[in-house]
Amino acid sequence: MKRISISKHFCFNSRLLVASLLVLAGVSVLISLGATSKTFAARLASPPRLASGYGDRLPENDAALDREPVRRMDEQGNHPMGTPFVPLPRHKTHTIRLAGDGAWSLLGPPGGDVFDAAVSTTNPDIVLAGLAPDGSVGGTLYRSSDGGNTWSEVSALDGTSVFDIEFAPDGTAYLGTQDSIWKSTDGGLNWAVLNLGIGVNDQVFDVALDPSDPSTLWAGIADAFGSQPENVIRSTDGGATWINRTPPLAQPISCRGIAVDPSDSSTVITVFGGDFSGGEVWVSTDGGDSWSDRSAGLPGNPLNAVVYDGTRLLVGGGLLFGSQFVGLYESPDLGVTWNPLHDETWPVLVVEDIAVDPSDSARIFVAIDGGGVNRTTDSGVTWQVGIGGTQALAGRSIRFRPGNSQELFLGTSSLAVFHSTNDGDTFVQSSEGISELNLFSIDASPLEPAQLAVAFQGLNDGGVFSSTDGGTTWLLESAPPTRYSNVRFAPDGTLYAISSGPSSVAQEGLYRRETDETWTPLGPDQGPLYESDLDTMRFSLNDPNLILLGGADFGVAGFEATIWRSTDAGQSWSKVFESAQGTIENVTDLEIVEDGTDQNMVASWTSLSGDNIGGALRSTDGGASWFDSSTGLPAFFRDPRLCASPTDPESFVVSAWLSFQSGGLFRTTDSGASWTSTGWTGNATVGDVACHPLDDQMLFVTQLSGGDAVLRSQDGGATFAPFSNGLENVVAPRELAFAGSSRLLLASAKGSYGTDLTTGTPTPTPTATATATPTATPTTTPSSTPRPTPVARPRPTPAPRPTP
Repeated sequence: MKRISISKHFCFNSRLLVASLLVLAGVSVLISLGATSKTFAARLASPPRLASGYGDRLPENDAALDREPVRRMDEQGNHPMGTPFVPLPRHKTHTIRLAGDGAWSLLGPPGGDVFDAAVSTTNPDIVLAGLAPDGSVGGTLYRSSDGGNTWSEVSALDGTSVFDIEFAPDGTAYLGTQDSIWKSTDGGLNWAVLNLGIGVNDQVFDVALDPSDPSTLWAGIADAFGSQPENVIRSTDGGATWINRTPPLAQPISCRGIAVDPSDSSTVITVFGGDFSGGEVWVSTDGGDSWSDRSAGLPGNPLNAVVYDGTRLLVGGGLLFGSQFVGLYESPDLGVTWNPLHDETWPVLVVEDIAVDPSDSARIFVAIDGGGVNRTTDSGVTWQVGIGGTQALAGRSIRFRPGNSQELFLGTSSLAVFHSTNDGDTFVQSSEGISELNLFSIDASPLEPAQLAVAFQGLNDGGVFSSTDGGTTWLLESAPPTRYSNVRFAPDGTLYAISSGPSSVAQEGLYRRETDETWTPLGPDQGPLYESDLDTMRFSLNDPNLILLGGADFGVAGFEATIWRSTDAGQSWSKVFESAQGTIENVTDLEIVEDGTDQNMVASWTSLSGDNIGGALRSTDGGASWFDSSTGLPAFFRDPRLCASPTDPESFVVSAWLSFQSGGLFRTTDSGASWTSTGWTGNATVGDVACHPLDDQMLFVTQLSGGDAVLRSQDGGATFAPFSNGLENVVAPRELAFAGSSRLLLASAKGSYGTDLTTGTPTPTPTATATATPTATPTTTPSSTPRPTPVARPRPTPAPRPTP
């Protein structure tokens, strides 16, 4: 019962693609795909199909149904911005159940990938926050009517990523989204989509309003992998019609920012940034009729932001992926010459946004990916970095409240919106009601069920939240701000978490929370790069020194599935299992046969090569060695998960995809030596499986590809019925966990949920899984009393690890 391994899958596989990406750092890696033999340990290596372009995909059906993205990563585990994927399906049902058994409640914590947050120019209480998960599609818009204290989702934008928000002087709002530009004239309550006239590839990264004429709009358009050549367009009638104003680029490249001279509408500056590399600056002094390339003197890396006040031109950019740094540059002559404004105090040279105080141009604020907010009050002569406690945040946007230069709103990856009322000296999270935090794991302490922990991930950031009151309030732990794939409480109540990089921030691997609330890295550490891509962990009930970890190697270490064992509580590690050399596979779950000996163990594995095979492993010597044990499992067996019977230590249940449209369960009663179907096959792909801690007949599964997010069986897995009242809008139901024996928890890409399990409930009549038919649009009014904003323990400032 672990997180779903396909949470690392976009429509293509990062382990297949990484070899070409490692060239960025001068590292050559030879990858081989395993043959499709069902016997795990005996699989033979064959030449790989390496994807050389951004659009290369896994075999047919993977692109459409591999719902959890595998992202490309560089050698340090950094993902590129905005890797595309098929949007994760919302789980819609028509069945309405009474409160009680199967009625889920949102627990939190609040958060989400906010790419822009802006305040209305006419009503200071109206604030909009645009979300774009990992900079890609499938986001939404949130609206606040109390100055950013609480938020409600705007249902019209559900599933539509918002990259930019602009308010005209009269309060009209414009959104740059994955699907054109949206316009509102009533403070964001109602929206209309503008027709840009450029076809279906109309993703808009930036909207710029002419300061002299608000009816003149500029839009920066994504290049759609080279298929959209119109990357800059202009409207002079409020968006009713548009004309192409793209510079003479060598090839299409996404326009990330546009600035218009406040005193001369004919002067326009555009900045461009590729998805993986490349950046340019172009300047026009005749409204876009002709352009001059002003890129000379700048790093040739992606540019993200531009500001021009009529005298000084500022551009910023950079990309963590591939260490493609830029920082902040200024030009006094429209880009003819450039001077860096950043200095040696900046720990990260990746600028996402720039804000200049309209009342004092010497005061500049920049949002930094992985560095929070940097501030200068003397035009860049000196800087204060990571101001207001933001040094560990992945900043995406920084905005002043109109008319108040002391008040700022910061949009961040994962943790949504932060607010400062004192010139940035302190920033406080202001995200209550934004339920878009991308959770990958959840667990409860076996000693105190009200103690919860969740692991979350952003693009290249993440963390661990904990709660001591069952999810009413949450605390951001002081663990390094990396992605986390798994959290677990050990039998003694100690909290552990698995970091999934980037290694440029902190070592990947297992971390332990100490009694003083600090976190200690335990490994395994195979080197200074990102070499261990771990997913799952298991602790012995009998021996506090025995810990098992499962996952795979990565990058220069290879891509084989691995199991690690420690017999001294994490002080040292042995790689006790590694799949055949050249395979691209992953260990997805681990269980120990609880017969008091710790000798017999079971693991599940999956192939990441596109052949859709997987199976089970066994160990009969305490985890020192492992062998394939898939007797009775079908050939198509993808992304399996395990749970243990509460009454029979040799009995386990495994869930898996059985096709791209179905999932099923299998059971072993002999510690994994053989497997038989429980008799149920669902009409959607399944994710996690949870065995009730007291009732051997009660099982729960999550569904990934539509229908009800959670199903329940009360007959040992022979039949299942919907069990998801309150989960109608859940995306990516990744992991189930029990808090005691009477409360079931769920981690998803829309936060965490909990339901209390009643006793003596009659067995429901099994029904077909509901299809993903939308329900009526919910009201945007919050339906419950807002929970307190999470407080944060101090997090360590990220420090780069040594380069080999």
